[in-house]
Amino acid sequence: MLNASKAVLAGLASLSVGAACAQPFSDPRSERSDAFAAAAFTSLPRDPACYDDRLTSTGGPGPQNPHTLVVRWTGFSNFELAYKGKIILLDAYFDRGRDYPPLGFAAADVKKADVILLGHGHYDHMSDAASVGLRTGATLVGAALSTDVLKSEQVPPAQIRTVSGKGDEVLSFDGFSVQPILARHGQPDKHVTQVMEDAYNSLLAKPTADEEAEEKAIQARGTFDPRVITEGTIAYLITLDDGFRIMYRDSGGHVTDEERAAMAKIAGVDLAIVGLSADILNVPTEQQAIEHLNVYKPDVFMPAHHDGALRGHMPLWRATEPVFQALKDADSRLVTVSRGYREPVCFNTDISIENGRKR
Repeated sequence: MLNASKAVLAGLASLSVGAACAQPFSDPRSERSDAFAAAAFTSLPRDPACYDDRLTSTGGPGPQNPHTLVVRWTGFSNFELAYKGKIILLDAYFDRGRDYPPLGFAAADVKKADVILLGHGHYDHMSDAASVGLRTGATLVGAALSTDVLKSEQVPPAQIRTVSGKGDEVLSFDGFSVQPILARHGQPDKHVTQVMEDAYNSLLAKPTADEEAEEKAIQARGTFDPRVITEGTIAYLITLDDGFRIMYRDSGGHVTDEERAAMAKIAGVDLAIVGLSADILNVPTEQQAIEHLNVYKPDVFMPAHHDGALRGHMPLWRATEPVFQALKDADSRLVTVSRGYREPVCFNTDISIENGRKR
């Protein structure tokens, strides 16, 4: 009997190992649809890019299958998208200062990038864009307020694409296209944020002279122009060549007419990466996220900027779970995903709204 039990356990173990090895990764949509069990995809070997926590841009593996998209969050509104040998960086704010949790890499470690999409010109979204762009030769895309900063940092004009987000602009790249769409920067209620900031900062130690100098140097690589709110914030609709769509919005402001017009032309996006508003309180943050949900109609929602700071030196993380619950109450089929720094999330892009899979 003991030998028989051992044999059963050994058989189960071999099945478990075999199943793990036969699946390249787990798409976050897989629990909702049987379509992700297609043998043509799941029979492929385990994909290191979907389990390795090294960024592809810093020397980690890229996805092996041409229909695999790897998404990694790198703090604030920074993300790395790896697809078909290409690397798209969303925002570029990596060397954040000693008071912030370490990301596990520095800006100088980013050695490869094809395109850098800048949502807006505040320093906590683009302070490392020029240095990474110069080192990698990547094309840098942003509103005029953002690209003016790049020009002041001696980025060659040939690498810069200035966009307005109006008039159906579309930028074509090898393997994907990008539609810049005029968005609006978040404007949290000052009555709330002022109280929260003052209370929070009263608990912090006064920064040293070195820390103040470090922060000023970082802030100098961005702009505080008030026009960032209305004309300097760009959302990006990224369409991969197999039809998979990603909406990226790095600030939690109200939806614009330009966004509504662009979204009215499509059935929805497969993945929305959206900055949570800085209202801090759950109710207004949830309401803003639901506005984005109703316009973008995503299958998967990933938060951004949720480890962002208020006015001060330490981050005040924005709660994601209340937002996720509100979004799922509004759309029961929505999948929400949040990972730690550099942890990969992989998608089978062969399955998308564009390719006929209904929500």
